[in-house]
Amino acid sequence: MIDKRKFFRSFLKNPLRTGSIIQSSPFLVRKMTEPVDWSKAKVIVEFGAGTGVITDKILENMANDAILLCFEIDDNLYQKLVGRINDPRIKLVKDGAENLGKYLAKNNLAEVDCIISGLPLVSLPKKKSAQIITQIIKYLKRGGKYIQFQYFLTSFNNLKNYFLT
Repeated sequence: MIDKRKFFRSFLKNPLRTGSIIQSSPFLVRKMTEPVDWSKAKVIVEFGAGTGVITDKILENMANDAILLCFEIDDNLYQKLVGRINDPRIKLVKDGAENLGKYLAKNNLAEVDCIISGLPLVSLPKKKSAQIITQIIKYLKRGGKYIQFQYFLTSFNNLKNYFLT
């Protein structure tokens, strides 16, 4: 069972970085993963895995020959993922999304078919958000999917400048 208390403690420790007081609901998980063409998505990235509720759905749907790079910077949440998920298709990364290129290179990958992100872009420092967006633009395959969840629409106009909605 996913530890909701661990997620809540991570929020209390750093609310601007965690961005939510609760983990994603089954409805949100379905909405975030619905747009993905799982037969074509061979390189998938998740930013802000948290307790892994979206991660689980990705693993459930992705092809056997696909790879998932899963980023989580909170040490407690990362350790929970490491202890809970045992799947050869996943690479758990304890680092920030702004370092996507480094981990693609480390895994001999050039581009990404799909990025699913629950990062609280609006509450991150502007420089960090800009670095993350730069990485997404640089490595997302032409025609690839970028799926972003935000509680607040404050950053929507900024994202609209870079991505089709």
